[in-house]
Amino acid sequence: MTYRNDLRLIATLAFSVAILTAGCRGEEPKRMPDTIPEAHGYLTNIKRTSPKNNKESATLLVAPLDSVEAKYTRASIKIDQNTLIETATGKPMKIENLREGHEIEAWFIGDVQESDPVTAQAKALRVIE
Repeated sequence: MTYRNDLRLIATLAFSVAILTAGCRGEEPKRMPDTIPEAHGYLTNIKRTSPKNNKESATLLVAPLDSVEAKYTRASIKIDQNTLIETATGKPMKIENLREGHEIEAWFIGDVQESDPVTAQAKALRVIE
């Protein structure tokens, strides 16, 4: 009987440790996708929204580039504090540093409204400048 109780105790401890360590992993770091961007073009308009609770957001209008491969040619892209924004060299960039005329690549998250231009939320944005 003691051997069986020991096995139960070990199994219970192993399960508890697995549950506790799974909860301690934290959030995965944001990474730039390694797929072809959904949109690639020039920023033609930036509409910044007033920060709520110090959380800035913006809507970007992207015009297409000739001879560039992307899923959508024109896009209206929403970005916020959850959007990863980097330069082509991987340096982090803030929303307030985006300018009309920047060349960008964008990757979407969630639903894409199939209109012209498409409308979507960006999970990542690379500024090529």
